[in-house]
Amino acid sequence: MARNTRYTLNVLLAVMAMSSPPIALGTQALTQELTVGAALQEHDYHGGCMVRVDPAPSDAMQDGSFLNCPSRDSFVSFDCLNKSGQVSKNTAVQMFQTAQLALVTGKKIQLVIDDEVKLDGWCLARRVDLLP
Repeated sequence: MARNTRYTLNVLLAVMAMSSPPIALGTQALTQELTVGAALQEHDYHGGCMVRVDPAPSDAMQDGSFLNCPSRDSFVSFDCLNKSGQVSKNTAVQMFQTAQLALVTGKKIQLVIDDEVKLDGWCLARRVDLLP
């Protein structure tokens, strides 16, 4: 009998999950090739370090997804201050330095951007790839 009760409970939970409204989940997605147009460092805001990319994050997703990132400007944060607790300071600084290298050399980058984690409203870059 206990087995039938568990089965019935699992079926009911599955039906309830399917009939409930969808939950908005954060998206992480890989961008197309981006040009770094500017780098910003700040001692207290924006996670401490950001870059401006072109095209803007929400326009640059390879898989066609649309990220919930600010459209007023095309910055992304690396969170060099570790305010979000998502990326270590060392990793964030290294990613920011990679983006600065792209700015100085004129190389392109790709980013994995997370729109669930925001630093003063800006989306978090979780990975940076320097392209040849």
